[in-house]
Amino acid sequence: MHDENPRIELPATLENLPRFIAFAADQARRRGFSASRVGEIELVLEEALVNVIRYAYPESEGDLALEIRSSPESGLVLEIRDRGVSFNPLENPPPDLEADILERAVGGLGIYFIKELADRVSWRRQDQENILTLAFSDNNDKN
Repeated sequence: MHDENPRIELPATLENLPRFIAFAADQARRRGFSASRVGEIELVLEEALVNVIRYAYPESEGDLALEIRSSPESGLVLEIRDRGVSFNPLENPPPDLEADILERAVGGLGIYFIKELADRVSWRRQDQENILTLAFSDNNDKN
């Protein structure tokens, strides 16, 4: 039977990052996404997952779940869940892209890329979980 919403759940470690990314890329390809859009999805997912891996469980270990579904209005929807500390990455201020690279504050570019490359990004805290939702259409110029 075809799993409508395939899901993978593994410990939130950098060692598992390639498995999460390969899982999402495979699902995007199965849904007919172009190679360039799959590459963008991989980049966005890597940035989002590294944030979770680094910050969700500062004093313990925990799991990370990725569920993928299709949506007529949003295309491919990736939902990242963790039971770590409450953290909304979308509240970070945008990076100063005009500043000299040596004077820029460290960080912030990952969230910038996520917002630029995904069609829709949202975060919520529900039932002690952080839930980051990323939606992608297979449209390379969404502007």
